[in-house]
Amino acid sequence: MKNYPGNKGGQGIREFLVNYIPKSNRYFSLFYGGGGFENCKYMKTISWTCADINPDNTKYETDTAVITFSDYRYLIAKINFTQDDFVFADPPYLFSTRLSGKKIYKYEFTKPQHIEFLNYISSLNSKILITHPKNALYDRLLPNFNCIEFEYMTHGGWFKDAIYFNYSTADIELVNYATLGENFTERQQIKRKRKSMINKIEKLPILQQKALIAELKKRKIV
Repeated sequence: MKNYPGNKGGQGIREFLVNYIPKSNRYFSLFYGGGGFENCKYMKTISWTCADINPDNTKYETDTAVITFSDYRYLIAKINFTQDDFVFADPPYLFSTRLSGKKIYKYEFTKPQHIEFLNYISSLNSKILITHPKNALYDRLLPNFNCIEFEYMTHGGWFKDAIYFNYSTADIELVNYATLGENFTERQQIKRKRKSMINKIEKLPILQQKALIAELKKRKIV
């Protein structure tokens, strides 16, 4: 699975993505591929309903990530999406945005197919996150989406990728907070700081703990 082309379960990539995945009632993956991200250790507590046009990819299914639909369009047609749903989409990238510029998948995506996909997904009433390098086509057809770029190392060198998403990170609760931070060093610093703060709170008398929680709730921090 780690060697699957376009796999989003690689070290550093999954940690970046987790920091943008909102806690939701239902989770959908439109292009399952090798399921590297859907099945990473940070996603263990949730279940995915998935689509993938390549029947060979059923070998990557797990108990919590099942390919129920053979095409993303069938999934979209069958589901009544709400704001309590989350949709993750990792389509085959435009050839112009790839390091090699070459075909690597059994089922590729032409530019007209990208346009069709973007028209489909932009109409959904749900929280959506798409992984795709920043480009003029996506910028034009997703005008109301946020776009954040990030980089990671591949066999061909450093690759600049991006996420497009239609919600504010300030307004969501994350599925998992274990990966906060821009890199490994920062993540470790945040973990140590969090542990230190919790230890200090646990040493307080119980009424002081409750007073602290009440104050945080009053300020709408928790």
